[in-house]
This record gives sequence, structure tokens and C-alpha cells, in this order.
Amino acid sequence: MSSLQDILNLNVVDDIVTYVEISNRLKDENGDNLKFKIKPILFEDLNRLKRKATFIDQNGNAIIDEGKLNTYCIIESTLEPSFKDIKSMEKLKVNTPEQYLNKVLLAGEIDRLIKEILTISGFMESIEQLVCDIKN
Repeated sequence: MSSLQDILNLNVVDDIVTYVEISNRLKDENGDNLKFKIKPILFEDLNRLKRKATFIDQNGNAIIDEGKLNTYCIIESTLEPSFKDIKSMEKLKVNTPEQYLNKVLLAGEIDRLIKEILTISGFMESIEQLVCDIKN
């Protein structure tokens, strides 16, 4: 019987990628839905992005802007297409990956994409539970 250590050594998270459909709007030349290539958000990256999405309110409390955190996670975890592509941003006359993401995807598509990223990142299926966990 293998030890947990052996199992972990055989299942590193660096190589995990998956392809997901998020919309019927995005199709290739054959009419097939296009898939996004995504990777899990790693713990250290999530912590860095949480800090980036945090602001201090009028009472001095640290508040995580969930919309910004989701946006940052999508940009970090989406391999194809790249929301960081400079040529695409220039073509659409936007300055940041955040602006580009919001220029090319509908709100529901963004929501489906973040849910897929969170799922492959090992978070529970319930986004409401994740929001509670992030706040705590």
C-alpha cells in the first residue's frame, strides 16, 4: 500500500490543466464551442491576489473586493486565451488585462469561468461557501 507521501509525490499540482466551455457565443469556424485552457490557482498566488484585491474601509477594516479577486484569479489562471496579451489589448484600445477581460467576456461568462477555476483549484462546488471562506 502506498503512503500518502508517495501519492502526493505522484500528483503534483504544477501540471494540472483543463479545458472548459463557458459559452455558446464563442465558436470556431466549424461551429463548435471554443474551450478555455485553465490551470488551478495555487495557494501562494491566491494569497497574493487577495492582498491585491483588499482595501481598507472608512472604519479601518480590511475588505476583499470579490469582483477584483475573481478578475485577478481569472487572469492568473487562464492560459488560453491570454488576458495579458499586449497586442490584443492594443487592438481593443484597453490598458490592462482587467479592462480586456471585461471588454471580451459577458458577465455570465466571467462567472462560469471563475467557477471552473475554483473547482479545479480544489474549492468546494458552492461559490457561496468559498466567499464565506475567503472573508474569514
